[in-house]
Amino acid sequence: MVAAMMTQANSHSTPGPADNCTASAPVSRRKLLQLAGWSGLELATPVLLAGCGHTSTPDYAAARQEAQTAAQEVLRLGSATALGFALVSAERTVWAESFGFADLQTRQPPSATTLFGIGSTSKMFATVAVMQLVEQGRVVLDAPLVRYLPSFRMLDARYTAITVRMLMNHSSGFPGTIYRSIFTTRPASGYAEQVLAALAQERLKAAPGYMSVYCNDGFTLIELLVREVTGQPYADYVQSAILDPLGMRHSSFTGVPFADGSYAKAYRSGMAQPQEFVGAQASGGLYTNPTDMATFARIFLNGGALGATRILARTSLQAMAVDQTLGTFNPVKSSAWSYGLGWDTVHEAGLDAVGVQAWTKGGDTNFYGAEMIVAPNEGLAVVVMGTQGAGFNHSALAQRVLLRALAENGHIPAFPAPLAALASAVLPAPAGIAEATEGVYAHFAGIVQFRKDADGSLSTMRLGPDGFTPGISAMRYRSDGWFTSDAAPLVSCKAITDSGGQYLAQRGPAGALHYLDAQAFAQRVQPAASSLTPAWRKRIGSSWLLVNESPDSHVDQFVGTRRFSLVTVPELPGLVIAWQSGDTPAPIVLDPSTSDMTARMMLVIAGMNGRDLNDLDIINQDGEEWLRWGDSLHRPLATVPRLSAGTTTAVSIGPEGYSEWRAVQAGAAPVQLSISGTSAWRFYDPDFQVVASGLTTGQASLPAGTGLGYLLLFGVANAHASVTLS
Repeated sequence: MVAAMMTQANSHSTPGPADNCTASAPVSRRKLLQLAGWSGLELATPVLLAGCGHTSTPDYAAARQEAQTAAQEVLRLGSATALGFALVSAERTVWAESFGFADLQTRQPPSATTLFGIGSTSKMFATVAVMQLVEQGRVVLDAPLVRYLPSFRMLDARYTAITVRMLMNHSSGFPGTIYRSIFTTRPASGYAEQVLAALAQERLKAAPGYMSVYCNDGFTLIELLVREVTGQPYADYVQSAILDPLGMRHSSFTGVPFADGSYAKAYRSGMAQPQEFVGAQASGGLYTNPTDMATFARIFLNGGALGATRILARTSLQAMAVDQTLGTFNPVKSSAWSYGLGWDTVHEAGLDAVGVQAWTKGGDTNFYGAEMIVAPNEGLAVVVMGTQGAGFNHSALAQRVLLRALAENGHIPAFPAPLAALASAVLPAPAGIAEATEGVYAHFAGIVQFRKDADGSLSTMRLGPDGFTPGISAMRYRSDGWFTSDAAPLVSCKAITDSGGQYLAQRGPAGALHYLDAQAFAQRVQPAASSLTPAWRKRIGSSWLLVNESPDSHVDQFVGTRRFSLVTVPELPGLVIAWQSGDTPAPIVLDPSTSDMTARMMLVIAGMNGRDLNDLDIINQDGEEWLRWGDSLHRPLATVPRLSAGTTTAVSIGPEGYSEWRAVQAGAAPVQLSISGTSAWRFYDPDFQVVASGLTTGQASLPAGTGLGYLLLFGVANAHASVTLS
């Protein structure tokens, strides 16, 4: 049961170089992926972090109440356990407020300095760092990346055309994200170098500069660029050039564990999770708090400066705010993904709907989510952050607060109401339009089919493990030229042809639900001209297991790549569907027609839904066919050795340090395992759900009649482990 929110607030002053204030207490996914929530949350006292007493501007009490109302809604749903907000003007942090619990067990509320991960909002710090180097004449935006990073290589010869600008506007053509070991439970160094090495085995999905598709790896390379140019590690440079000058004393990358109580803990199914360490520092690794982040937001309202402290020139801020997608391949112009340099969009759709220009950057990790929206002409910005990653809609929360503030100060006539759930009038469909829309469409994490019904309407089917299953039905042609169902009157689709490809445009309510935005949802996929070769047919129906993940990784909880399976569907003959099994199984369509050893990524979708695609390479490893996806290696499930009951088995870790898998059969009697000599181990049931885990030693059991369980053993190269099965 959810308790009512208490009303008493604790006040703290708001730090900042130009505020003459000090803190009174010492001492953040394609969405992309939905995390499991926790529904037993008692709401804590809101922590009010007051402004510094200025009276020349409104106190924005209505906007603060909007934040309080929104926070209560999110906390009651269990979509987050802790939230922080800040409203910012050019002159000051107007107010900052936190809600929920930083620690559910101790009922500790978040304070003025409680740290949250901010995920991809960290990209704004990377962008500012690069723009500083541009101002100093040490970097040229449109110079090739190899000028500054000569060790950068790819299999695709076009990589030499990738510029520094393309890293920041998502137009490099990189496949997307190297997820291996990106999120860990202990500090780990070398992730940027890992990405650099992985890209040397990768090909481009499109020519550099052709289109902008969200890409984390480009920002990860900025870490190496900054180090090469300045001689400083990336985190040290950001600390000395941005955080320290701005007085952001409680912001940090995750180089060392934080003290217990200093950060908001994330929860999964009600259980506290260990601290999350993000290897991709420039792309998503900063921890901060609403008051510090509010200070950073103010530089975008003051032409790059905060009082006497100049971080960027005004011209640099203006360059960051130019829509980088103009003139590129972009069949469906989306306000949500009109990338600037660093910015997700320089035409924030929720503000644009009320005639206000705004820039926004949001982000999620496994455990946290954050958003920063800046309305430069109105002199206001808002910051939102919280736990549970993509479990709560931080974009909608930030829009609500900023819209309420703009209504409060008269910049817009009223707070916008949600759109009425009304569809346009039905019209007879133009001849052939339904037939032209029929087909199979794919994006980076899903495959859908459109079918023409007898009455001329369209219905959707979504591909799952058991084939295509019904989705939205009776989508009829409307007077606005879109197909819409009466059951979902604000969600519409239509097919668009551009540059020889056909794209499914999807339009629907977003953010605070007072506007519609469209995007390229998926690309139409045609069957291959030829059937699968014998080599590929032999692989269909098989599965492979990940072997080169760190034992400290969150891979089981986030990207779900523990198993990799290859299947086909009758609707797409000659093509291969790769399934990444996990919490959110994702089918990816691949073209194996050019090689028996490589199935190529085949989607060219601008914006967000063409992200995180790789070629699938077949690797010969000791006489077996292994799979490489990005830099994740998978071994065949079918050849995993099975442990014998009543025996002790020595397991050797190979010279590459790859983890070892063993199968365990639970028949008429239960089985008990004793493990020793590993650096870590996990035990999975037949559905690959973790049932036990440990470090160097431990025990696990499997009930009678369960079937096959799977033991994963981690260790250093050439180490030896022992497993006793009784």
